[in-house]
Amino acid sequence: AGMPGVGQALTPEQMAEVNDKVKDMSADEMGQMMEQMQNMGPEQEKRMREMGVDPNMMKQSLKMMKDNPMMMKAAQAMMSRMSPEQMLQASQNAQKQMANMSEADKQKALDDLKKGL
Repeated sequence: AGMPGVGQALTPEQMAEVNDKVKDMSADEMGQMMEQMQNMGPEQEKRMREMGVDPNMMKQSLKMMKDNPMMMKAAQAMMSRMSPEQMLQASQNAQKQMANMSEADKQKALDDLKKGL
């Protein structure tokens, strides 16, 4: 468990700010954010890994959302109802689950997500 948890480096104020930004994002802004995340450089990927996030899984999830605007709206709607604490908790739970997944498990999770749309 040497990995820092998602969001552990953030202060409660920063968490609240992230939470507000996500709630107020338009579809275009979400799209722009996804573009940026899909074009991550090695430096950003390294930073994500340090936070316990798998950059490839993140990119595949983002691509799926980009290809499915309904999925993006659903995710945004869900996040808009969460408090900063709930958002942090959800991120940390996802991180814990993924830490124990093999590549095959991750691929299956993505496939299941696609089927659910």
